Amino acid sequence: MTERRSLLSLDLLDRRLGALCTTVLQQAQAPGASVAVVAGDRGYHHAYGVKSVVTNEPVTAATAFHVASCSKAFVSATVASLVADGLVSWDDPISRYVPEFQLYDPWVTAHASLRDLSANRLGLPRAGLSNFGFDTSISNERIFSGLRHTAPLHPFRSRFTYVNAGHSANAVAVGRITGQGFLATLRQRILDPLGMTSTSGGDAASTELPDQAAWHTFIDGRTVPIDTMVTEQLMGAGGMALSGADAVQWLRFQLGGGSVDGRVIVPRQALQETHTPHVCARPGQDIHSLFYPGAQQAAYALGWAVSDFEGQLMVCHSGNHFGVSAMTLLLPSQGIGIAVYVNATQGAVALAYALAAALLGLPARDWQAYFEGLQPAPPKHGPAGAWAETLDLGAFAGDFHHPSDGVLRIERDGHTLGGLRLDGYRMGFRLEPAALEYTFIVRFAAPEWQGGQANDPPLIRFSHDAAGCVMQADWLQAGSTREHRRHV
Repeated sequence: MTERRSLLSLDLLDRRLGALCTTVLQQAQAPGASVAVVAGDRGYHHAYGVKSVVTNEPVTAATAFHVASCSKAFVSATVASLVADGLVSWDDPISRYVPEFQLYDPWVTAHASLRDLSANRLGLPRAGLSNFGFDTSISNERIFSGLRHTAPLHPFRSRFTYVNAGHSANAVAVGRITGQGFLATLRQRILDPLGMTSTSGGDAASTELPDQAAWHTFIDGRTVPIDTMVTEQLMGAGGMALSGADAVQWLRFQLGGGSVDGRVIVPRQALQETHTPHVCARPGQDIHSLFYPGAQQAAYALGWAVSDFEGQLMVCHSGNHFGVSAMTLLLPSQGIGIAVYVNATQGAVALAYALAAALLGLPARDWQAYFEGLQPAPPKHGPAGAWAETLDLGAFAGDFHHPSDGVLRIERDGHTLGGLRLDGYRMGFRLEPAALEYTFIVRFAAPEWQGGQANDPPLIRFSHDAAGCVMQADWLQAGSTREHRRHV
């Protein structure tokens, strides 16, 4: 185990930084945050706010935060360790280890490699419950096999698209290769050698990390506490939780090319592969939190995004889930690493950029406003059309099925319609008629979804057969369509 150095106050690195953290996090209405910075291989930390608005306990460097998609780099680093030891190749087909991982094209199923999955180059859209919220009881095996019902947006290996299930499949593969499971393998090969004793994931995180930040979302400008979502299902794509103190070790490991304090944890060449571009991305068009929108070039590596930031190479990854946001940002040539973990759905990305800019001596900027300004304007749903005035609501009620996402149940409740995605996570809703004929706006009941979908809620569009019977319900979300057919 490497020696854990004492953490220094962030203000000892630059006396402006603590105040900068406070400004950005207050602007984001964040209840609490853990900020870790490495510069010149020295670790600095800043604790902000409270773990929970219910308990008001203060955040410390020992408080663990869930980091959502920043978890992907833990998978790629573990695969890199196995590759270095000759136990696996990045170019091995995933079907060798996870045969239930099945794609739309059988040829692609047979040839998709661990590299393809970690590099997000399968070409699939962000569609369906595999990206938008299966219930925690649904197994990975079902999610993986259900991918065969999602047609690709782009040819295999041609374009970056974000596919969470691929990273989860790689985590499953790691566990099967070693026979220990993913988390145990990660712990043995990386966490324990680094002394990262306040890091865990999946179901284990709920019992192994007693000092943990709660989750919060925002509804109508209010900060609302929600339940922490802990599940094995997300491991790999998300699911990891770690403290600010452990984040310092993680940053040192990444900046040090796999070595810390002279000890090689993962050989430099093996870890560097995870930072190496694998598929092109489009800055300003693809996910803004992953690729600096002002970059000249961008690419996705293996569990990391790569772009240029004001003339500097930047390797980073963002994370966002129902009640947390996170950002890990590396400026390798400057020896700077930044990790920002927030116990609410905004603030991490803006603060990471603000800190990076300050450490590079760039002019001050309102980064929260910058990223908010890049978001497309939410669609404007006009008043319900005349079609809704004489509706026979009973005609819409029933169960509609998608082969991957399961049952979409529509129910009549007096003079309104509501429903439930039976296999979704807390996805009960009511329906409001929209302007377009036979189209309804989905209004979720659970705060987890109210917070995240308030500005751009999903739509359900019904269609009928020649006899006028409603036979199909299309779920429209984030530019994708999932067709659900009525059970007959």
